[in-house]
Amino acid sequence: MNSTIEPNGAITTSPEQAANWLKQGQLLAYPTESVWGIGCDAYNQVAVEQILAIKNRPSEKGMIVVTDSIERIKPLLQQLPQQRQQQIIASWSQQASDEIGANSRQAHTWLLPLKEAQFKNQSKPDDKGIAEVPYWITGKHDSIAIRVIAHPLIVQLCEQMVSSTNPYGLIVSTSCNPSGETPAKSFEQAYAYFGQDIAYLQGETLGYILPSQISDALSGQVIR
Repeated sequence: MNSTIEPNGAITTSPEQAANWLKQGQLLAYPTESVWGIGCDAYNQVAVEQILAIKNRPSEKGMIVVTDSIERIKPLLQQLPQQRQQQIIASWSQQASDEIGANSRQAHTWLLPLKEAQFKNQSKPDDKGIAEVPYWITGKHDSIAIRVIAHPLIVQLCEQMVSSTNPYGLIVSTSCNPSGETPAKSFEQAYAYFGQDIAYLQGETLGYILPSQISDALSGQVIR
């Protein structure tokens, strides 16, 4: 794979190439279930701060992250009651089910609680296999906002991001729009917003009509 850093504004249809850019610290626009998102390697503090800057987003609010599989983040679910674990897993499984029409599908993000030892500036797993989550992702919270993404292209992208420094394959996922604007729903709109400032993984959204939902994993309450 070409390891040369491409200029911003670069476009690809390859998850492998896009992952290479992310590993080099670049920002990437990409399609999700309903709209386009902007992301970066969640364990790259400089890249996360760049997203916060272009989105005019306070760091204390934290960031939503996505990953490729339920199995990969099971260590983050283990401290929850079994019934709640099953509810979360079911929401992620159902959002990708072909048995549900696109008009009824909904992306589900969950706020998973973290113990104090899990949200520091390290990523080495502890003796239970639980890796720490960077504070620049959690913000002021003692939880991580995470979704197992249903988009096949981004599943491949997250798979490519798994490493010793990013054990969960986490990619930041914030809506692709400047502050005050509506989220981009196409590559053309994403490029019109950010042009040469970021790179792009070209593709279509999954066409979900319902907005994504954020819920608290401890209470089960819908936050948004």
